[in-house]
Order: sequence, then structure tokens, then C-alpha cells
Amino acid sequence: MKYFPFFLQLEKLPCLIIGGGSVAERKLDLLLKANADITIVSIKFTDYILELSKSNNIKCITQEYTKDLLSEKKYKFVISATNNITLNQKVADDCANQNIIVNVVDQPEICDFIFPSILERGDITIAVSTGGASPVLARVLRTKLETMVPSSYGKLAEIVSANRVKVRKRMKRFSSNKIFWEQMLNGKFLELVLS
Repeated sequence: MKYFPFFLQLEKLPCLIIGGGSVAERKLDLLLKANADITIVSIKFTDYILELSKSNNIKCITQEYTKDLLSEKKYKFVISATNNITLNQKVADDCANQNIIVNVVDQPEICDFIFPSILERGDITIAVSTGGASPVLARVLRTKLETMVPSSYGKLAEIVSANRVKVRKRMKRFSSNKIFWEQMLNGKFLELVLS
């Protein structure tokens, strides 16, 4: 396994995006969904980024990247979203020196982490990754999964979540609780919710 998959709570976690173009836009959309505390550094920003910054409390710093930016806010991770290979390498090196994990878009060989292709169904999140080998293949697989996991699975997750504690209190043993949910999620109950 090239990259270890895990789901991280990003809410209010400070992150820095370097670059203000279309590549940064794609990463920004994902981070906004996770409620991260976002700062973007670039000489120029797209209209889309500027509009989002007004309505989502995103800090836009209009300047060239310098390594001094990394220590300003104790960033937990950095995304270098530029098409400047030299700058991307500098960002990766600076982050390594300060023990900050970094993603360099389209340069997996200098990334500490990568973004998977994501499928969301309410509280259910499915992430597909090829370890950076082929992002297009990851998207193709995600598209196939979209047909296999209908949107009603999000509602199913809500129902299960709302009833987990109630079921656990009624069951005497942990194994009974597990058996109950396995039967419910493989039988008529599942069919009814999905329909």
C-alpha cells in the first residue's frame, strides 16, 4: 500500500493553499465541504476563488509564496496547486523542513498525501485512490460505484445512526447488537429504506 487511507476531521484545521487558479479551485471546493480554516496565497486569484472567499471566510493573501508563510498560522497541511514545478518543489521542501504534510497537485512523487476520488452518500463517504498512478482510473471506478451505491444509502445511514444507541441498550451482549444490524442491513429493512 503506497498511501494509508484515513478520514481526518478538518473542521477549523488551518490549511494553506498556494496558487489561485483553476487547480486551486478544485481543492478549495473539497476543503470547504470539510469546514477547514483556509488561507490561499497567490499573486492572482480567479473570480470564483474571490467570490468564495467573501462568503466563506477564506483568507486570500496577494503575494508570492515564501517559506515564512508556513510559520504564520501553524498550518497542519499545505496544498501546492500551481503549475510551476520549481515552486512546487520548493514548497514541498519547505514543508518537509517544518514537518508539515503537503500535497503537490499532479506531482505525487513529492506528496505526503493525495486526494482520492470521493463518492458521498450523506454520512457515507467512499474514497477511491490509485496511489497517484492514474487519477482518471480512480474517477472511472468512482463512477461505477455511484451506480452500485444509490443516494438512498445516505438515508439508511441516518436511520442507523439515530437508532444505534437504542438498539445497543436493548441488547444484552455486543454480539447480539452486531447480529441484529447484520440482519437488518441484509434483509427486508434494507430493501424498504432503499425503495
